Amino acid sequence: MKRTQYSVARVEIISEHLVEVIKDLRLVDVADYIAFIRCELFGNIADIVNSATELTFYPDMLTFGLGGEYTLDWNSSPKVMLDLEFSNMGVNAYFRLTLAADSTEIDLHHLRFADTGRSPADNTALLAAAFEDARLPQFTTPANG
Repeated sequence: MKRTQYSVARVEIISEHLVEVIKDLRLVDVADYIAFIRCELFGNIADIVNSATELTFYPDMLTFGLGGEYTLDWNSSPKVMLDLEFSNMGVNAYFRLTLAADSTEIDLHHLRFADTGRSPADNTALLAAAFEDARLPQFTTPANG
């Protein structure tokens, strides 16, 4: 997606809402991701993504897009790229999550809004609202008193 002020803000919104999911995705060994991608066992990755999202998002809001790649050579750390899809409140976001040893990147490929004709700023606000609405309530335990 072409880099604009709106795309930068939208990637930040997505990044903020994926913090917990990314932590859970990193619990899986990078070699497993590479093996699943190499052998085209994308159902296994879909299961991992579903498990990583189940405590953060309502079911089927954030899913694996059935595509992925990796880079692995003798001169650099491995990278795993996973295609993810978000869908809620008439907003569909298609993006690629890149996991590396010391970084995480989100490459937003496409956004679709069911209600067209809004301004870019309104669409960005709708994306934020859709992510907020898709999140499960976070319960905290009361302090012992």
